[in-house]
Amino acid sequence: MDNYIIDKVDLNDINGVLDIYNSNQPFLCNHMGVSSVSKEFILHEIKEMKNIGYTSSVIKDNTGEIVGLCDYKISDEVYLSLFMIDSKLKGNGFGKTIYNQLEKMFKSKNAKRIRIDVVYDYDENVLGFWEKQGFVTSEKIELEWNGYKSNAIKMYKSL
Repeated sequence: MDNYIIDKVDLNDINGVLDIYNSNQPFLCNHMGVSSVSKEFILHEIKEMKNIGYTSSVIKDNTGEIVGLCDYKISDEVYLSLFMIDSKLKGNGFGKTIYNQLEKMFKSKNAKRIRIDVVYDYDENVLGFWEKQGFVTSEKIELEWNGYKSNAIKMYKSL
């Protein structure tokens, strides 16, 4: 499937968003030091991201099922803060297909470059995935999310 629906998240999507987050337990453990999140966390996160200018979106397949999430902020440079797919879909090309669609959307909004921060020290595939999408490593940084600190690499891709 090449065409996913990328929509701003709304209250009807919260349970699906919660399911996607909680399907990615290693991500949660290594980004926030928790094994699951609550509906309240999701609602708070969406509100906080909106307050600082980000768009929180759901990614749906052609049946309307939520298969992924992303948070991004677009200016000359896109900051892709979160890109997550349902863990049961990993390793089958869905991430690449969905990311390519996101990139086309960013280009259509005249973005010149995409930035991502990749927490790299828990999953050997994550850096390789982004390198295969054309991202180049810039510098090592430390991220803090929900009071939890992680080692990350800032990566960029010119569009």
